[in-house]
Amino acid sequence: MVSSFPKLHVFLGAGGVGKTTLSASFALSLANSGKKVGLLSIDPAKRLQSALGVNNLSERGVLIPLANKGVGELRAAVLQIGESLSRWVEEKGLPTDKQEKLFENPYFSALAEKMASASDTLAAIRIAEWVEQYPDVEELVIDTAPGIHAIDFISKPEKIMAFLDGKLVEWLKWFVGGAQEKQSFFARALKTGARKVLDGLALVGGRSFLINFGEFLTMLDDVFLTAIVRLKYSQKWLQHSSTQIILVCSIRDDAVFVTKELGRILKSMGINPSLALINRAFPAHLKDEIAFQDFISKNEFLIESEKLLSNYLSSYIMTQQNIYNQLINYADLVIEIPISAGLDTEQELRLSDLSSLGDIIRTEAR
Repeated sequence: MVSSFPKLHVFLGAGGVGKTTLSASFALSLANSGKKVGLLSIDPAKRLQSALGVNNLSERGVLIPLANKGVGELRAAVLQIGESLSRWVEEKGLPTDKQEKLFENPYFSALAEKMASASDTLAAIRIAEWVEQYPDVEELVIDTAPGIHAIDFISKPEKIMAFLDGKLVEWLKWFVGGAQEKQSFFARALKTGARKVLDGLALVGGRSFLINFGEFLTMLDDVFLTAIVRLKYSQKWLQHSSTQIILVCSIRDDAVFVTKELGRILKSMGINPSLALINRAFPAHLKDEIAFQDFISKNEFLIESEKLLSNYLSSYIMTQQNIYNQLINYADLVIEIPISAGLDTEQELRLSDLSSLGDIIRTEAR
């Protein structure tokens, strides 16, 4: 495991606030500035594919063509924990017959399925592996799943380590190894002490349960050990001073609630988000130049539809300012991202507009 830390950027927010679009735009902007950038989505909805305008993003990562064909690079991937787990097994060099036996083990299928539903929690393993696969990466951008549970990515790596490194796992592996396994006195003593626990599990699931599960754990031993090393690296990386936690919000009550709750949880963990982004905001230059209430009060000739529009815009701006005032309590800096009209056009223009949107974040955050 490498010892250095590329700069990590983690985007968190409610559903429908444009988090995936902004994380993609930020990554594109970094790449176009000459950086070697990774972009990993741990959102099971796979919104990143449509955001980048590509048909398929593999679990391993795909190079995205850049308009600026310089030294920069963007490699994007969508997390597929089941596929990652199979690849991690293959990379350990197990003989083909053992690989087949492992893949046929009912607990391997169950684990892959369970892991797929807990991608937020297990993504920490994948981000550490990213640095091993692409050691020249300078910046890694993470697009998390929508909602409060995405924070598990930051808060729960140590809980996975506790399971992988737990005594019960060791007991089960010893139980399966039996007399053929050369064990120290301490190991035999632990096995004896675990007998009551194992007997209890056997009563619940049968002896075959223990044998299948123990064989499964034994064959995954090297994978688990590597996972622990990667989780330890990710823990330090997430807590590193260069890591940037970015909250994404929009002009919606539910989005504001989720953003504030994410900020509160992070602060309780001793983590202060670097940025809060208010997406689809009313453009700042128009907000400063137009006083809607004065305009309405001084103009007696507005038709009803014009008054409705003016009142709506005035209310939107007031709400936007109120959200800004709330979010400044949860992040070091709040940036208002204006609505961008060009993001639904053809692919080449989309990527250009996405990069421009990312430029706003990078410029304002300096």
